[in-house]
Amino acid sequence: MKSTALVRKKALLLEAGAIHLLNPELSAHAERPSAGPDAGLKGFYLGFGRHRVRMTIAQNLSETPFKLKREGEGYSIMRGESTFLRNVTVETPFLHSPNQAFINLASPCIFNCKFCATPKLKIRFTLSPRKVLALIKSAMRRGGVEGIALTSGVIDSEEKTIKLMVDAVRLIREELGHEIPIGVEPYVTKKSHIDELYSVGSDEMKINVESFDREIIKAVCPDINYDKILSALEYSVNVFGKNRVCSNILIGLGESDDNVLHGLEWMAERGVVANLRPLLINPLRRQDLAEATQGRAARPSAARMLKLALSYKSILEKRELKTFMFKTMCHKCTGCEITPQQDV
Repeated sequence: MKSTALVRKKALLLEAGAIHLLNPELSAHAERPSAGPDAGLKGFYLGFGRHRVRMTIAQNLSETPFKLKREGEGYSIMRGESTFLRNVTVETPFLHSPNQAFINLASPCIFNCKFCATPKLKIRFTLSPRKVLALIKSAMRRGGVEGIALTSGVIDSEEKTIKLMVDAVRLIREELGHEIPIGVEPYVTKKSHIDELYSVGSDEMKINVESFDREIIKAVCPDINYDKILSALEYSVNVFGKNRVCSNILIGLGESDDNVLHGLEWMAERGVVANLRPLLINPLRRQDLAEATQGRAARPSAARMLKLALSYKSILEKRELKTFMFKTMCHKCTGCEITPQQDV
């Protein structure tokens, strides 16, 4: 099957977001994130052709049109009673993501962004740098870890969280050297924090804007300092360089396509590469999101995801930006969205 047909199928899978397992033992391949919109939801990665998609697990057939079943030595995806995809592989993540150790340093978070389930989880933890290192070494013993990524909820303050991340990166570099790339995804608003993370050995930076619709941000993320995030994002390119700074844009909060494309142009002009992340509505935040967005929050359609990805591909190429240059985090994985230059 040609990749153009496969990417349409990936978009349809992302539109649904979830898949039902006809062989329950497959849930052994699942992992449960502790950060972000999908926090607390079990999911796993499926590979087909040159594409990868992350799907949450639907407990009931009524939740999704898609089913995964074992077929001979591999797997197939069914839509209704018809075969949707054959020769599907089930990929086991090392720590949250295939081929990289992607670790959440701390939960919960002092912010209350309405799309993020982290504040609603009962689990509470803060990983010491030594614990982070131990987790990475354990993953590396299995072989195939190509990168390390660190994210975190904001614990008590931005300063405390940045210190935790800086200390973790410093220890990883001391113990593992500089061969393996490290990406960091902090909440950061200060230039000095960006300088610190770079100086201890971070290779790539991700600062999430989430939306370029200021009214949406005001309603959905009322406690963040939006202008300082934009300033930090722009400054990060001066420190880390082109094709080493990225950011999430959520698709489905009620924003227009024109607003998304305007934001992508703004980022590209400054050397930032975005992830076009379809909104995942976690049951723990469904009511909060509905109230904050006046009922507009919805998973985007396959057609919208493909349209935006193709438009964004042109923007990236005009600015000579490349998603495939990233060695860590979401552009390395590609499982949660349609990624220009890799999927399309």
